[in-house]
Amino acid sequence: MKQNTLEWLVFSIKSVVSALFFVFAFGGAATLFQLLKHHMLDASLLYAFWNEQTVVAVIVGIVLAGGWLLSVRYFYTQLQLTTLTQAVEDLQTQLTDSKNSDAGTTLTAMHLGRRLNPLATSVNDLYVAAQSAMEEERDIERSKDEMITNVSHDLRTPLTSILGYLGLIVNDTEHHLSVDDTQKYAETAFGKAQQMKLLVEDLFDYTQVRQVDFKLRWAPLDLAALLQQLAVSYELEGKQKKVVISAVTNPDSIEMMGDPDQLARVFMNLISNALKYGKGATFIRLSSKMMKERNLVEVRVTNNGEPVPEESVDRLFDRFYRVEGSRNTGTGGTGLGLAIVHSVIEAHGGTIRVSSDEELTSFIIQLPLNIQDDDDDV
Repeated sequence: MKQNTLEWLVFSIKSVVSALFFVFAFGGAATLFQLLKHHMLDASLLYAFWNEQTVVAVIVGIVLAGGWLLSVRYFYTQLQLTTLTQAVEDLQTQLTDSKNSDAGTTLTAMHLGRRLNPLATSVNDLYVAAQSAMEEERDIERSKDEMITNVSHDLRTPLTSILGYLGLIVNDTEHHLSVDDTQKYAETAFGKAQQMKLLVEDLFDYTQVRQVDFKLRWAPLDLAALLQQLAVSYELEGKQKKVVISAVTNPDSIEMMGDPDQLARVFMNLISNALKYGKGATFIRLSSKMMKERNLVEVRVTNNGEPVPEESVDRLFDRFYRVEGSRNTGTGGTGLGLAIVHSVIEAHGGTIRVSSDEELTSFIIQLPLNIQDDDDDV
């Protein structure tokens, strides 16, 4: 923001007035000096003072000129402070105005000098931080609204089916329905109720791992043994879908610190996800290897099914996101499984990413083998 014409006019007037003040002060000082010396008042006093007391006159002139420059600097600083104050007030207005807070504007670069430039920079930083905080708050509110909408949708769909099929059974007062039809309707309603139960459980698990005070139950574990056990537990389901599930670890035993239950949930979700969405897959492989030089273990859950669309890779860990174009629940997914996986891995101090092409789709996880002492409070 630049100073306006009125502010510059006031500054100029102050500078001229202060200059006249110091000129008269200089003349008054010289006259007073001569009066004290000669005990008389004469028109040539100033000339006499200059001729007789040149050094004193120069010193007095320098002092008065320095005083004037300091006063001008003070006036200019006041002008800059006024401008800076107005700029800060404008930024405050932008922050409080929801329509303008998205503009992303900051203080225009001003030549404020070495004393005020740090202040302007600090104000800019505070403004940017406030904007970011407000934007984050709006994102959280939008996210909450989206979650409520999605949960309402996913609960209403099976609930409508449950009420419909149970209504057919309850309202069959004249027993027109055959035993087979009644059994079929009851089984369908039961299946929809299980779907609702799965959604509620996943929602509960997700809210748990996203809480600020969420704590892992750290304990020593053998990751290799855990992966082998999970591969065996899904072997029957894999055979039913003609998918071979295996675990390959290097070395055969990988000792690390972590929450066994939460990590088991992570890999169970990834295996289930591969079984549901890895269409055409013939194998699901859990592989792990040590990276001692980085104090990490890397785990890959890989399948050779259909690849994940490129536009969906970056959104796989968003809650309620499904790769399917519509929000159908034919696969039984809630859209929360991978969000839970992401949160648990983050809580362990690890990372997870997705790599997918025509040949393989891999969820790549890196976890620290050991944790620092201050991580016990996670």
